[in-house]
Amino acid sequence: MALGWESLPEALLDSMLDNLVPIADCIRFSAVCRAWRCVAVENFRRIRRSSRYGRLQQQQLPLLMLPAKNSRRQRRSLYSVTQTRVFDFQLPVPYNVRFCGSSHGWLIMVDDAFKVTLFNPFSGEIINLPPIRRLAFEKRFQEEISEIISKGEEYERQLREEYGEEVNIEEEEEEDDDDEEEEDVEEYMEEEEDGGEDDVKEEAIERRSEYSILKGVLSADPSVNPKEYVLMVIYGLEQRLAFIKPDDKEWTYLDGRTCCFEDHDKTDSPPPASLLWHMTDIIFYKQRFYALYCMGQLLSCHIDTSTGFKVKKMTPQDGLGPTFGKAYLVESLEGGDILRVLRRYSKNKMTIGFKIYRLADGYGDPEWTEVKSLGDFALFLGENHSISVSASDYPGCEPNSIYFCGDHIRCSHRRRKDPYDIGVFNLENGRVVESYRGDAIQWSMPPPIWILPTFM
Repeated sequence: MALGWESLPEALLDSMLDNLVPIADCIRFSAVCRAWRCVAVENFRRIRRSSRYGRLQQQQLPLLMLPAKNSRRQRRSLYSVTQTRVFDFQLPVPYNVRFCGSSHGWLIMVDDAFKVTLFNPFSGEIINLPPIRRLAFEKRFQEEISEIISKGEEYERQLREEYGEEVNIEEEEEEDDDDEEEEDVEEYMEEEEDGGEDDVKEEAIERRSEYSILKGVLSADPSVNPKEYVLMVIYGLEQRLAFIKPDDKEWTYLDGRTCCFEDHDKTDSPPPASLLWHMTDIIFYKQRFYALYCMGQLLSCHIDTSTGFKVKKMTPQDGLGPTFGKAYLVESLEGGDILRVLRRYSKNKMTIGFKIYRLADGYGDPEWTEVKSLGDFALFLGENHSISVSASDYPGCEPNSIYFCGDHIRCSHRRRKDPYDIGVFNLENGRVVESYRGDAIQWSMPPPIWILPTFM
């Protein structure tokens, strides 16, 4: 009598798994039968505890997680841009939450009560985090603005204290800001809100307030480092920073009370809180978070449990932000430098090009220098933790290119018949090629997001 697939020796199955690298092949292996899945799960657990896990993660290429064509809101498909096909399996995802980022294979989600959740769609792991209370304050402030104005500063102060918000009403009134800089920031924010008519701007503000978190990045994979990771987010209308660590009961908000500027004279008054507003992207790089201010200034953010949170201004402002629609930070595999990527949009909100800058030493003073070519490398940009890969390691991956997908704010204003803003930009010829169009059913659902496949 012939033996079935489920009867193959476990040692043989382990050997087969050892020769599978793409996560899609591993998932197909585990789908053959229950016996193969049990072997695969145990194999993945051993890998996760070994040094091989990091190498395998680095060998994975981001996949595009997009709405399933059968319009089931609790399922997502995975699309490979290098193979130009949708894989024949779907992932279950929570419903009625906003995906505000992906990092190390985890989705970062927030619900209408501002509770944050980490979810690994490949393993099913869930990490529930406390709500961001300052977002609740922001919502209440908007809803009660007339009452707050009529009741005066004391009432506003009470509300701020209730939600852990900074109480700096007097300081804001007395602060002598640079008018020209404030005008530039306001111009940038208008560009971020699509720069259209008033009703479009109001809709952008309303939607941004509703979904609250613009970006989230993990310092490490919680599956591998369950007690040592940090999650940092850009949140709220003012695009501020907050972070949380495992077992924290509350978020830590970066403001004048919690931060120490390394290059700030302690004899002076505290640095204005606005220096930590209007952030456009964040990255974890060489054991520190880095945040990009909308006017081009790069901030180094070091979390030290003994001395608190230290912030250092790495570069001066250059004002390039308002001339572009979006900015990203990504670690380059070539030389291990930080890249700043600026994205340009057309009038109909579609991507038409990018500019890349590398953080150079500049004789002791770091500065941005333009990069004309990525060589063999390719970037994957969007609402995900930005990723750089060596294109030659992946058949079908275009070198010297940027793979991109649309961000949530702009996708929310896309007309139902408009395609997703998903494509590939080639630095050599300056052309943008659409890589995925989807269909009308998908266009009415949340936009796709890059995600790095992980082992269970």
